[in-house]
Amino acid sequence: MSGAGGLRLEASIAGDRVTRVTVANARPLAARVLVGRPVVEALRAVPALFAVCGRAQGLAAVAACAAAGAQDVERVDALAEERSVTAEMAQEHLWRLMLDWPALFGHGSRRERFANLYRRLDQIGGRDARAAFELGGDLLDLVAVEILAGFFQSIREPHGLGEFVERARSGGDIGAALADLIEMGSSTAESESVPLLPLRSASEWAGTLERVPEPAFCAAPSFEGVAHETGALARHKDSLLVRTLLARGHRVAARLFARAIDLADCGSRLRHPLAADLPRLVDGAPLGDGVGAGLACVETARGLLMHAVRIEKERIAQYAIVAPTEWNFHPAGAFVREGAGWTFPSREAALQRLKALALSLDPCVPYEIVLREEGAGDA
Repeated sequence: MSGAGGLRLEASIAGDRVTRVTVANARPLAARVLVGRPVVEALRAVPALFAVCGRAQGLAAVAACAAAGAQDVERVDALAEERSVTAEMAQEHLWRLMLDWPALFGHGSRRERFANLYRRLDQIGGRDARAAFELGGDLLDLVAVEILAGFFQSIREPHGLGEFVERARSGGDIGAALADLIEMGSSTAESESVPLLPLRSASEWAGTLERVPEPAFCAAPSFEGVAHETGALARHKDSLLVRTLLARGHRVAARLFARAIDLADCGSRLRHPLAADLPRLVDGAPLGDGVGAGLACVETARGLLMHAVRIEKERIAQYAIVAPTEWNFHPAGAFVREGAGWTFPSREAALQRLKALALSLDPCVPYEIVLREEGAGDA
């Protein structure tokens, strides 16, 4: 999700303790440029507005306008829709798992392997069932044989964090990064974290929102009046090994593990899209009284993306986008809650931990992390 502006993540430190974290979000509300345009013109413009998750954004726009009853607007075939979003989700997961996480801890990255998979995912058409099936198998093999190899090689769950780390390190560079995260120390207890956003249908969200959200909600969304976390961890919070990490306070590591599980789900979705045991990634519903307003919900690699629209005389009268970054980097959200209240042995260690936290929440815009001594300037 591109555009001018980004995130400034500022941590205040006093001695060896991070005392406070703030998030300054300078991203403009891109949806404003769609207001007043004819529906068809607006739909053509949406993918071009976002360099990241362009497929999800485009499909969300179509689904929202279709739910609003726009003329001559129809969603693509459900199988094609699912494959398209899944391929894009897998690309985002691969980028983080194969490049960014190993690099954060100084491990080598498998750029050639990554480039091959990324290119093949980019070429997956919504209707290319055979290629999608084969590529889905390759993603499942990647997770089982390389990323989480140590966990697939044993018939029992690991006993204790020591064995968990041992198994993680047998998974190559990505597993080594997971082990390094765990050895960095616990991060946040469950009782101190923000709640995980529940998986809800577009109809359920429409009932909650009732109307197109105002800009203030888009900039700092909440559920039942409280900031929530969205993303792979919310989707896989009930996985046994994810629960193990959460119970021991390793929330950042749990996010990384959940991302690997999510990549395996992408492999399954490419092979068997719309399987009954996996929730649909794209969903739409009328909004409010159902006259001229619609809502779309799309699950992306980073979490829930919502588009809401109100149409009058086949023009966009109101448009709102609620993106995952605004959930996870809410002024009272996961980054702010988990970024403060702990001690560190050195400034370098503090910065490393904040970088890991930010990467685990995966903002879709550029960001900078600043350490500031209380009462002093930038550091």
